[in-house]
Amino acid sequence: MGITKLFDQFYRHLPDETFQKEFTTGQFCYIAAFQLDVVPWVLEVKRSDPTGHIKLDFDIRKLCEGDYCRTEDLPIYHLYLRYNEELIVQKSKRRPGIIISSENIIFDDISKILKDKKKKHLQQKCVLVVPIFSKETTLSPSGFPPEMVARIKALMYKQFFYCPQPPKGFKTIEGIARLDRIQVIATSSFPSNRRVFEPVNMGLTEEVTGVFVGMLREWLAIPGRSKDIDYLKTIKEIVAETLPPL
Repeated sequence: MGITKLFDQFYRHLPDETFQKEFTTGQFCYIAAFQLDVVPWVLEVKRSDPTGHIKLDFDIRKLCEGDYCRTEDLPIYHLYLRYNEELIVQKSKRRPGIIISSENIIFDDISKILKDKKKKHLQQKCVLVVPIFSKETTLSPSGFPPEMVARIKALMYKQFFYCPQPPKGFKTIEGIARLDRIQVIATSSFPSNRRVFEPVNMGLTEEVTGVFVGMLREWLAIPGRSKDIDYLKTIKEIVAETLPPL
């Protein structure tokens, strides 16, 4: 039920010649998705030898008062760690995701200047991705429970979007796209490192992308065109009628 019944076709194939070169809104990919900790974990690093840079000791602890303002420790050269910086430790999982933004303006002349100044991070090729989380199953008991999935299909949550099981011939991607877990992913390492980012030759259809982007706009409280707002409102009214009782 829900949104999956409104569209005859939920997914579309992307051209084999371009899907790895020209990324589009609604395109699927795989990314290294990070877990959001309420209080981040810090890798506290100290030199084992005060005269060297190689041997280190470390502790893992929660971020606390006093972090980002060290004044006495010697900087760790090989970690490029400054006095006002900390190493954050996060759990990560390879997940499918949906690209929502893939347009970055890159100037070659500026790239050369930034490279010479060792500031390449100020201009990078990146995409904005919404990661997809699994439903509750026997193999994945920590996923979204069926009572919640039914409401997500009916578009009851601004921050969640349901992706159904694709038909045969498509990459197996099913789950809940979490708009509240949007990530910026650097793509400059692709295709040499597909663990960081790997595009897929499948995407949402234009009609479904319209709903997906509309929900993102609504969740971020970004004003939109009146016809787009009315379209999403109409879709929500229709799928709300399919909501089953608890």
